[in-house]
Parts: sequence; C-alpha cells; structure tokens
Amino acid sequence: MKKGILAAALWIAANLAGAQTYPDKPIKIVVPWPAGGITDSAGRIMAQRMSERMATPFVVENKGGAAGTIGAEFVARAPADGYTLLLASAETHAIAPNLRSKLSYDPQKDFVAIAPFAINPFSIVSRPDFPAKNIKELVALAKSQPGKFTYSSAGLGSTSQMAMETFRGLAGLDILHVPFQGQAPALTSLLGGQTDLQTLPAGSAVGLLKGGKVKVFAVTTSARYFNLPDVPTLKEEGFEMDFANWFGLVAPAGVSPAITQRLAADAATVIQSADTRALLQKLGVDAYPPMSAADFQKFLESERVRWGNVIRASGLKPE
Repeated sequence: MKKGILAAALWIAANLAGAQTYPDKPIKIVVPWPAGGITDSAGRIMAQRMSERMATPFVVENKGGAAGTIGAEFVARAPADGYTLLLASAETHAIAPNLRSKLSYDPQKDFVAIAPFAINPFSIVSRPDFPAKNIKELVALAKSQPGKFTYSSAGLGSTSQMAMETFRGLAGLDILHVPFQGQAPALTSLLGGQTDLQTLPAGSAVGLLKGGKVKVFAVTTSARYFNLPDVPTLKEEGFEMDFANWFGLVAPAGVSPAITQRLAADAATVIQSADTRALLQKLGVDAYPPMSAADFQKFLESERVRWGNVIRASGLKPE
C-alpha cells in the first residue's frame, strides 16, 4: 500500500516538474491530411500563432491518408508529453468511429481535448460547364439521369463525402462517389472535368467562382457564408441541412493536466485574437468560439453521436 502511494507521489512530482519547464523543445502539430488543403492551411495559422504566444516553435507535420485516421493513430500512439498534438476534426473524432468497423484508435479514450479553433462551412459546386443554373435545376437534372453524374471528395469518411451524402439523401439523388486522398486532388479532378460535382469548403470556392472555374449553387450552413453573400443556403432552397466541419487540437491521453491546461489557455487567447480571426477568415474559415478543455471533450462525444445519426440516416454502412 505504501509503495503504491509512494509511486503515485513520485509520478505526480515528475509530472509537475515537467509541466513547470514545458515547453523546452519544439511542439509538433500533426495534420492528418496532405499539404495544400484548408485543414493544412488552418493548422499552419494555428501553429504560427501558438508559436508566437508560447515563445517556442510549433512545427506542422502532414500525415495524410484514410480520411485523417492514419495521422490520428500516429498521435494516439505518440508519447504523452505534450510535444505531439493532433489537428482533430469531424473526420477523425466523429465520422471515423461510426464509419470504420476496425478503427485503430479510440477517439474518446486515446486523446485528451485541448481546444477547438476553427469552423469550416461547405458549398455545393460543379465544373463551370455543368448544365444547371441553380440547385433546383441541379436536382432536376440529376434525377432525370440517375447514375450519370459523379462527385469527388477528399476521401471515404471525409466531411466532403458526408456533406454530399447528406444532401444526396435529402434530395433523393443517384450520383456516383469518386474518393481521393485529400481535398487538393479531389478539386483537381473537378477542375479537369473528370468529375461533375463536389462539396467544397466555402472559402476555397470564393476565388474559384470569381475566376469562373466553378459554379457555386448553395452553402451547407443555416446562415449564408460571409464571403459568398449572394449564394443561398440549402435551407433557403428547401433542404433542412446545417453542415460544417470543425478543427481543434487534441493530445495523446495521459498528458499532464497542467500541460493540457497551459495549452488550452494559450489556445483560447490565440483564438480570441482579432489577428487570428482575420487570418482564418482570409483563408475562408472562421474562428471557433472559445471553449474550455472540459467542454471541448463533451463536444467531441456529442459530435460522435450526432454524426452517427447522420451516417445511419444517409444509409452508409461501416466499412
């Protein structure tokens, strides 16, 4: 009994000592997607701002594949010392546990929440020569030729797939899914005319729309997107849909509470900065309202439940 108490006391003392000197080396943020997409760019903004706030380097490392789950597994198995963090999203913590029957990590047990930092709305877009002018014409055209049209996504289990599958179910469409490994190659297929449709992050659609490279039919959130004020919401078009991805920071389970509290406090300060929000909005996403680490942990669990309902309603089966 005394040995157990002594061991616990030594563990607490070691963790407190580590927390007092933290951080004393670079901190890695693993982005579980290829470089070049919205998730990667948002992660780099957060890394830059956290580096400035904590006066220590934050380094982004891309570990893409399997809709974010390869990078998530890597972080779940990393040392719980606060020096390896994951850019978590709906894909890694809410969609994957409902869509993958053999997930190599437990989103709830293998991670500790730090803070959400961005919200990423989507838009329904097409190649520029797609023969429809608005969402009603798109639906009518797809229904008149079932199985003819395709949509690209960032991968099986990605939010871009979930967004389109949700809309497809609401509209009763028969369109073919073409998955890629990340948003960048999925967009390349659309711009090259290999696929017809996509649910693209709304921020990415702005410049493409201005350049005449895509048509934008609607946004997936309940309110219009701040950079596309003339584009209607799906709800305005008669489809009850409110859909957006989120990005947040999590760490491997077992990280000292003192370290997670330090990270959460500094992340909250960074997120509330007008400079940070301006950088995120320039990218096309918005800052997530500050949330305590405990509340973010509850949010992650609620998202897992919510996305499970979405996936079951869409008819998708675990793989």
